Amino acid sequence: MRADRDRPDDFRKRRNKRVAVRGEAQMRSESLYSVEVRIRNVSQCGFMAECVEPVLIGSYISLDVPGIGPVRAQVRWQIGGRMGGMFIDPIGLHSCEWLAEAVTLPTES
Repeated sequence: MRADRDRPDDFRKRRNKRVAVRGEAQMRSESLYSVEVRIRNVSQCGFMAECVEPVLIGSYISLDVPGIGPVRAQVRWQIGGRMGGMFIDPIGLHSCEWLAEAVTLPTES
């Protein structure tokens, strides 16, 4: 689905630019689990990570973000070994140490 005409009517464009990163973080659920994840992209409002463990969609987690500290987020999806989360409060990317060698992803049009 590349062209706008091929997208469903309820399709939403991303509001914040995603930045590709290669970082690791500890992800914790409220005393249910703690797993290491590999962060693959991040924006002010969320992240995408590789996560081999199953996570409960809709659950609230804490993600240790280098340069910022623990950040609360909600798990929004998981497909195979990848998952996405939405930060409860947007983060300041200028403080995020994952961005030291980051590459900006092209925006969707």
